[in-house]
Amino acid sequence: SDFNKTLAPWIGKTAKLINLYIADVFKEHAIQVTKEQWIVLKILNEDFDGVIQNELAFITNRNKASLTRLITIMEKNHLVKRISFAGDARKNQIFITQNGRELFLKMKPLMLQSIEHFQQGISLEEKAIFINIMKKIQTNLKTDVSESKNSLNPIK
Repeated sequence: SDFNKTLAPWIGKTAKLINLYIADVFKEHAIQVTKEQWIVLKILNEDFDGVIQNELAFITNRNKASLTRLITIMEKNHLVKRISFAGDARKNQIFITQNGRELFLKMKPLMLQSIEHFQQGISLEEKAIFINIMKKIQTNLKTDVSESKNSLNPIK
């Protein structure tokens, strides 16, 4: 059908395959962390340790309730800790724990190998073109999607 000649099904199928592949890699290495938890650990470890929870929701493109559930699970597993923000008890800062950092450092080479695996045979030029196309799609959608309905944040 003509639909299969559009980008949408290819993007969706590819994202699903990547998610399944990463889940399998984690399972093979007895790592009981979801891709979503990996993303939070990566952000806290490499970019924004101590980030305000609402800002983390924006950065990870998750709604606040969904992120709260995710953080609660991660806190129970001693991967992160939630601390009330000084001066405003309604705000929480999220920090990676030592346990979370150790797990992240164990997972990072697996993620890099996974990325290398599914990008094999793709030239730097092809990657640049693909990234540019994805940015255009995100920009097109960003102007159409209401901020109140969705916290989509185009990847820079």
